[in-house]
Amino acid sequence: YAILTPETWPRWRGDDRQGAQHLLRSVNMDADQYQMGKSKVFIKNPESRRRNSINRNFVGDYLGIEDRPELRQFLGKRERIDFADSITKFDRRFKSIKRDLILSSKCIYLIGREKVKKGPEKGQIKEILKRKIDIQNITAVSMSTRQDDFFVLHEVEYDSVLESIFKTEFVSLLCKRTEELTHQKLQLNFADSIHFKIKKEGWGGGGTRTLIFSRGQGEMVLIKPAGKSLNISIGDGLPKNSKPTRKGVVESRGFKKAPPTRSAPLPPSGQCRNGAPRFSQNNQIRQDQTYSKPMKGPRLSTVSSEMPSLPKQGATTKARRTTNANANMEFMQVPDQGVAGMQRRRSISQRPLPGRPKPQTQRPRCRALYQYTGQDVDEISFNVNDIIDILLEDPSGWWKGRIFGKEGLFPGNYVEKM
Repeated sequence: YAILTPETWPRWRGDDRQGAQHLLRSVNMDADQYQMGKSKVFIKNPESRRRNSINRNFVGDYLGIEDRPELRQFLGKRERIDFADSITKFDRRFKSIKRDLILSSKCIYLIGREKVKKGPEKGQIKEILKRKIDIQNITAVSMSTRQDDFFVLHEVEYDSVLESIFKTEFVSLLCKRTEELTHQKLQLNFADSIHFKIKKEGWGGGGTRTLIFSRGQGEMVLIKPAGKSLNISIGDGLPKNSKPTRKGVVESRGFKKAPPTRSAPLPPSGQCRNGAPRFSQNNQIRQDQTYSKPMKGPRLSTVSSEMPSLPKQGATTKARRTTNANANMEFMQVPDQGVAGMQRRRSISQRPLPGRPKPQTQRPRCRALYQYTGQDVDEISFNVNDIIDILLEDPSGWWKGRIFGKEGLFPGNYVEKM
């Protein structure tokens, strides 16, 4: 246990019970969160691990910052990038917003996108630095004991509620950077009820909000706001002491954008509304379906209907004589036009006809049940009864489709398959 405390290396000298209590104190576990048994320690709310976070290597930069100057402009010239990914941020009303999260050697950046309202670039979408946090100003990070992707960055002024599928990787790198800069370990809080401060706006005070986590069914998170609290339910994950059983495979997404990590919005109560809150209910998990480009079948060759003329009698006799004299050299002889015509006719009649062309794969389509207006630059908008070509179905509830020549994401529960 040298990785935990120096007092337990190379071995604990003393009572085993006192040694176990020493380890519990070293990880800042409260006395009311565990109970000592005869041969085991019973923990009240042990943390759980998501299955996909066990067997994977850390990649770090999932956005390709080196090739994206629009994001690189907010960083220093020689600032090293430890982590970068597209995440989901929740505001004071628990509305989900897409952000780019970047962890450097000194700061944390939250970058969003807004439409320019004035100037020569009016109407264009530009990257905006929404928040910059010095690593030294982060006091703690709070997470639940379950396998969700939520975590809260506690800062002196106000806190940030984020959701990332690479939460484990980000927090581990943040802990490493914090210890290098402050020479102190970053405080990690695990609880199923997390309180966080919100930003002050106007004359009113900032106040606090609460995240409440509970046991649900399956690995799909269900989110439901209730006043100043957000209820989050998800099924149990792997035990916290789970270890990799094989070498992890790098699950790099390259530099392609993934579907939004936020849940798909609920269908509105009316057909012409688009104001439904962006929180999922019991959405059915659908398998990913990718459709390849249909292959064109072989084209049928056109055979001329004109029959060649018969050769002369003398030419036929000459050809037979040449064949008998040089039977082994037949492949070297060039036949006359008439003989070649007969041979061509014979070969055409014996040639098998080409098979039928493969039927072209028709992409699945769906009809819009409700009106939807895109909330981000990579989403599409449509009206009731519009027909959309389905390009990809994602289990998160966000589908990819094409309408009016434009491709983008849209909520799958706003449409029905045809």
